[in-house]
Amino acid sequence: MFKKSLIATAVVGALSASAVAQAATVYDQDGTKVDIYGRINYMVTSGGKQDLSPGKAKTNGSEFQNNGSRFGFRANHELNSDLSAFARMEFRFNADEVNRDAMQVRNSFLGLKSQQLGTLTIGNFDSVYKEAVTGVFDNYENDGWVTHDSGSTSSRGDTVAYATPVFSGLQGHLQVKHISGNDATVGAQDNSSTTSTAAAVTYSWEDLYLAAGYNQSKDVSDRGASYPSGGGGNNAAGEDIWGISAQYKFLPNFSARVIYEELGSVNEGASASAKKEIVGLGATFNYGQGNLYADVYDVSYVGDDVSSSNPWAIGVDYRFSPMRIYAEVYDEDASGKNIDDSLLYTVGIRYDF
Repeated sequence: MFKKSLIATAVVGALSASAVAQAATVYDQDGTKVDIYGRINYMVTSGGKQDLSPGKAKTNGSEFQNNGSRFGFRANHELNSDLSAFARMEFRFNADEVNRDAMQVRNSFLGLKSQQLGTLTIGNFDSVYKEAVTGVFDNYENDGWVTHDSGSTSSRGDTVAYATPVFSGLQGHLQVKHISGNDATVGAQDNSSTTSTAAAVTYSWEDLYLAAGYNQSKDVSDRGASYPSGGGGNNAAGEDIWGISAQYKFLPNFSARVIYEELGSVNEGASASAKKEIVGLGATFNYGQGNLYADVYDVSYVGDDVSSSNPWAIGVDYRFSPMRIYAEVYDEDASGKNIDDSLLYTVGIRYDF
């Protein structure tokens, strides 16, 4: 989702407490409030990277697609003047054609929030590293966001997170994902359970936002413990993701952002085309009825075949609440044998409720 303002509140706590566009309250009694929210989102795409190797399927033709349509419930109960319990359930479905596939369970969690003690969140949610560091570049309805962690790395399931109270704009965030060794053959290898951690520090002051974070992205491929098949896994290229980002609102309708990410170590057998370092620069301009947004990156890779590339993306939306239309262009700047890299064009329409 496009971010319209600087992040200035608890990162994980904001998952439960922030307003969802056009959400409707379906229950509000005795201190308990339940909202329902969602979106229908369609897009038409054309172009993009195409593998020309023999036998590869066509991927760059025009296509009408569902684009993350979903609905969910958000609940909050005030235990006292400072402490509240919250929960969220969210489901994603295919809305562009008749289908009988089961819905995907998206971010669903529960927790406790206190202004004095902080926020504890348990369950399935985006990583605190993404929410704090890389989320300022999460601007696109379709492709265009280049990162080591778009939210699923060592998160989205079996996870516990804590966010401290905000002290003069400063806030800390810590999470631990449990990785079970159950279902592995006993004695075949080390199948004891383990964990993967992530942490971040954020600072907000007036129109300035700063963040620094770490995601362990633990590789467990050499042991019996494994990430759940439906939950977030590690970054396949390596462990120890480090990142810093900043965003500044220069004018009421114009902000700019910058980010740096790197892998601390590369996994054995990682693809030579895997990303090693990412530097990004972007800006957003609000023209009144919508936003114009653009980002450009410098990417270095694990192997020497491609020394670096410069992906870029630009998009614009027009909003007539609760609906918006959007158009985006993305250049992955991919290279390699039998690769046809053309611009990816996206136009779409979205209705929030």
